[in-house]
Parts: sequence; structure tokens; C-alpha cells
Amino acid sequence: MSPSVCIATPGYLSSTPRVVKEADALHEAGMDVRVVHTWGGLERKRKHDRDLLRDKEWTIDTVKWSSDRLDELGTYVRYTTQHRLAQCMPKTTWPATRMAEQVEHRVYPVLARRVAEEPADLYIGHYPAGLAAAAHGAEQHDALLGYDAEDYHVGQQPDNQPRIERTDFIERRYLGRCAHVTAASEGIASALADRYYIDRPLVVHNMFPWAERGNLNGQTKDRNGEALSLYWFSQTIGLNRGLQDAIRAAGLLDTPVQLHFRGALYDEVESELVSLAEESGVAEQLYFYSQVPPDELLSRTAEHDVGLALEQGHTPNRALCVTNKLFYYPLAGLPVAATDVPGQRRLLENHTDFSGLYEPGDVEGLAAVLRRWTDRDALEEAKSRALEMARGAWNWEREQKKLIRSIREIL
Repeated sequence: MSPSVCIATPGYLSSTPRVVKEADALHEAGMDVRVVHTWGGLERKRKHDRDLLRDKEWTIDTVKWSSDRLDELGTYVRYTTQHRLAQCMPKTTWPATRMAEQVEHRVYPVLARRVAEEPADLYIGHYPAGLAAAAHGAEQHDALLGYDAEDYHVGQQPDNQPRIERTDFIERRYLGRCAHVTAASEGIASALADRYYIDRPLVVHNMFPWAERGNLNGQTKDRNGEALSLYWFSQTIGLNRGLQDAIRAAGLLDTPVQLHFRGALYDEVESELVSLAEESGVAEQLYFYSQVPPDELLSRTAEHDVGLALEQGHTPNRALCVTNKLFYYPLAGLPVAATDVPGQRRLLENHTDFSGLYEPGDVEGLAAVLRRWTDRDALEEAKSRALEMARGAWNWEREQKKLIRSIREIL
């Protein structure tokens, strides 16, 4: 009989590719995999999930809650009410209840219940709410518990003391029970071990399958001409993402350049970035795009010349993390211009043939990195080196092996 694994996460799967890759890897390794997640009211995200999950062979269990759908309204009202009541409860109630978990995620109770509906040999949680839900399933079925730390969650909002205390409580409550803990970077692994006095988690980087390159469509939809094309993407285009550095640095270059930013964009953010681009003399070369389905993102990325990884390190998590971009750009064949923060430095400092580091805010430093690739021959060499790294080492086909090995050992 095949070992069974249940993975719990509180969000949309198209926004958490790490969950999907984990499920794919364990399924392909011969395990029975069930993923329990939730859908809120964002129809665009639901569509992306449907597209992403269309051909998956593992089991998907979706908790649906939306105020806009009649058949989901009861779940929305019930757990929104419970969520607000839990927010009013004192912290002294946390040890004997699941109030902290309820505050952490609105529909935690139904997520936990759905996780526990079917037995599994191992329950793996993603994010603190997913960890708590997985722990509930493990308790109900006397099974093993695991946790994947995609971020250093307690360090995501250093000015939000209630969130820090809640995250610390949940992780401290359950991490000691875990037989399997993974982290997305060396820095996050060390921070978790130091904070919670646990064995150092296994580092499983958030790499992407080399096989995804088979989906490249060769089309050019975003790029405008042959000028050096700089590219950045994320869920949201914001003013704390280092984009101002890129705009100012582009204005310092003597050769033509274009800037392409992809993500959800608010009017006030667009206005400020455009104003800065006008000051820097690159307003006509600045482009914004909305998010695309996951299966199209690599094609849109590969159109460009240089990937921007502009983490500012303004929170402990952002200083320690290794973002998806650092692996995605080389997969698309792009060299990387990145800020010199601990997580990114540790990964890139020995790969100067296709990357360059600069201190956040040092616009001249970023411009110096970009000038290396204004020479077409140097750019093509850097692109070749980046792609070579993705093919030989920085791919999910290789990285998943240590995840599978670890889980097989505990099972």
C-alpha cells in the first residue's frame, strides 16, 4: 500500500507554486497525495487555479468561501463572525483553545476539519494556518506532522506585534511535534532553528522544473524593440519593492533601455512610478502589465534581457528569503541584477558570470551592474551561463530529490 500524504495550505494554489511542486513530486514518487486549500472571492485567482490544476492526478479538496456566491455565503458569514469574535478574545485563551489559529485565518476551523476527514500517514502544513490544520489532522489520526516554511513568517511584519505574537505562538505550539520540517532558504532554516530550538530544517529551494521550458511559445507580447529590456514580476507592484532603484538606474544608462513591471497595480502607485520615470527620462520606456496565468509566465519572462530581484531587506523575512525570481529568471535564460541582502547574496555571490549585486538604494551600483550587459556579446554570454545553471543545478527535477528522500526516510 502506498504511503499517503495530506498537504494543507490556506490559500489559492496558483499563488503558492511551492505547494503544487511538492504535491507533484510526492505523487510522482508513488505516494497518495491530497491537497486541501481554500478559495476566497477572487475569481481571477480561481480561474488561474482551474487552469493550473486541470491535469493534476493528485486529489484536490477546496474549501470555498465567498460573499458573492449564494452556495458559499453561509460559510463566509459563519466563519467571518467567528473570526471577528476570536479577535476580541484575550491571548490568555490561546493555550486551551484554537483562538490564535482562528485569528490567523478566517476559515481555519473548516480547513482543519476537511484536512482531518481522511487519514494519512503524514500531514504537511504550509503557512502557520496550514501548519495548525495539518496538526489537527495528525492528532486525529495519530500520524506524522510536517511543516514547510516558505517564509520566515514571524519576521514578515516587524511592526505588527499582535501578528508576531500569534505566529510565534502557533509555530512554537506545533513545530516541536514535527517529524519533517523544510525551509525555502538557508537563512530561514537557521532562524527557525535558533528561535524554536528545533533541529535545523532541510533547505528545499523554490526552484522550477526544467521541463517547463517545453511550454515556451516563442511569442513577443510585451517587449518593445531591441533596447535592453529589464523585467520584474510579483503579485503586486508596490512602492516598497525597489522599483524606484530600477527606474533611476535606467535613467543613468547611456544606451536605450526599457522597463517592464508585472503585477497588480493601484492608481496611486502607478502615478508615483510614472512621475519618477519622467524625472529620470525613461517615462516612454516604462511598461506595466497585469498578472498572467502560471503557464504563460515563463514565456513572458523569456522575452526580456535582465531579471530584477530588488528585495529591500526591510523586514527580517525579506532579508533572509530567496525569492522565486532568483530561480525563475535563469530558467527563462535571463541574468539577474539583485540587491545585496543576505538571502540573495548567499545564493548569487559565487555566480558573477550571470548575476550582479548592489546595495539597496545604491542607484549607481545598480547602473554599473546593468552596464555590463549593454554590450550584446556580454549579455548573450550571461544569458547562456544563466540557462546553463538552470539546466544543470537550479531546477526542481534535482531539488525535489532531497524532499522525496527526507519524506521516505520518516515514512
